[in-house]
Amino acid sequence: MSAPAVVGRIVAPLVNTNEPESQVIEVHARPFAAIARGDLVCVLETSKGAVEVEAEHDGFVGHIHVAVDDRVIAGQLICEIFDAMPDPAAQPAPAPAAAGPEAASAPGGPRLTNRAARLARDAGLDLAALPTDRILREQDIREAIAAAHPARELDPALVACISRGSVVLFGGGGHAKSLIDLILTSLDLEPLCVLDDRAAPGSEVMGLRVVGGREMLPLLAEAGVRFGVNAVGGLGLISSRIHVGELLTAAGLELPAMVDRTAAVAPSARLGAGVQVFANAAVWSDAEVGDGAIVNTGAVVSHDCRIGANAHITPGALLSGHVEVGEAALVGMGVTTRIGMRIGARAIVGNGCVLNAD
Repeated sequence: MSAPAVVGRIVAPLVNTNEPESQVIEVHARPFAAIARGDLVCVLETSKGAVEVEAEHDGFVGHIHVAVDDRVIAGQLICEIFDAMPDPAAQPAPAPAAAGPEAASAPGGPRLTNRAARLARDAGLDLAALPTDRILREQDIREAIAAAHPARELDPALVACISRGSVVLFGGGGHAKSLIDLILTSLDLEPLCVLDDRAAPGSEVMGLRVVGGREMLPLLAEAGVRFGVNAVGGLGLISSRIHVGELLTAAGLELPAMVDRTAAVAPSARLGAGVQVFANAAVWSDAEVGDGAIVNTGAVVSHDCRIGANAHITPGALLSGHVEVGEAALVGMGVTTRIGMRIGARAIVGNGCVLNAD
């Protein structure tokens, strides 16, 4: 039997003629697994924004030659695609990823992705103090914010309000507002305060004070706060919501499943840690919703559905029985499905779609 043949090579694209370097922020392809034309292989980011790299052939992936946070240059190999499953032992192991030449400082200072630049601007960071040896991403800016705003002592008046049911919300946008109302009207918990890396300490979200950013998490946990709520909606890059969930867990906070009093959850349904089920939604018989997933207003998750961790079933989506939704997928508003459909991890289903096939 002949050895599997290479049918395609996936390389880092030249996103910008003046910027041959990019940074790997997500890797979706799995080594020695089947892949189809159009499947997402990885996401690269440059100072101009994020670029999704997709497979151009059906087949089987060989070794993955890049990892998250690697810096790559245009033309650098990401992976090869074979016409049949390759033998891992017969494939040379990938060499350590080359970082490429050191990035030169841009004339105007450090190079930031669009999202990182917005975050830095909103936080009022001094750009002149940022490093210039690489492309800076959101995570780099959040770390710079934390370094520039070291944790302060907690306000004694806030500490005095901490009870067994106190909840801290991380994120101060529209999703936080919905969660505050959900807590106040439906749960035996008490919203205590908001954390947000971008908001000014002392500002408010629906009457709750913003006391700082991620740097305050350890202090709140030490002061006796037991519960944390991920208030990042995840309609942008889902990685931000996933990262916040990891921050809350690392601080030792519990992420309770939250169900609006008007929602219907069957006794046989199973909700993971940090699941959020909003008003008039339904999660029915023997359905399973993974950690951190959102079932938004008026959405229906019918019997025997399986919803992956951090997936978002947006308002009005109707999932028939036995539907599987992969991790971190986004199912748009008003989507309807046939029974038994499968939606892949990190897939995005546009608003109003009718799904008749996987």
